[in-house]
Amino acid sequence: GSGKEQSISITGASTLSENEVEKMVKDAESNAAADKEKREKIDLKNQAETLIYQSEKQLGELGDKVSADDKAKVEEFTKQLKDAVASDDTATIKSVLEQLQQALYAAGASVYQQAGADGAAAPAGEAGAAGADDVIDAEFTESK
Repeated sequence: GSGKEQSISITGASTLSENEVEKMVKDAESNAAADKEKREKIDLKNQAETLIYQSEKQLGELGDKVSADDKAKVEEFTKQLKDAVASDDTATIKSVLEQLQQALYAAGASVYQQAGADGAAAPAGEAGAAGADDVIDAEFTESK
């Protein structure tokens, strides 16, 4: 290159004493448990808010397919969970979160069982014949 020499030297010019550094490390370690607990609370709250959204969306999508009893349970637990999130009550959030999940599973399972029963009631001859018509087997390549 240019024949000129460049150099950079980095030195640790810390103005903190050894004792101050140790104190900072101990503070960080003592706060680690509180930080972890705070993070778990935030994660739980996020999980609850996600489940509230999902339950409302699922009830909207399934509509009348959900039995009145299942729908009432889901709506009640959703309301309780919203209240618990608003009041930042971690213990209540945990318990209601599990109850709402169970209620949603029960509602979903009953809808799928109904759908399965409706599908099984169709005559077997119609189901087999409908899929066999107009099938074309082909390969395709993309040219550039």
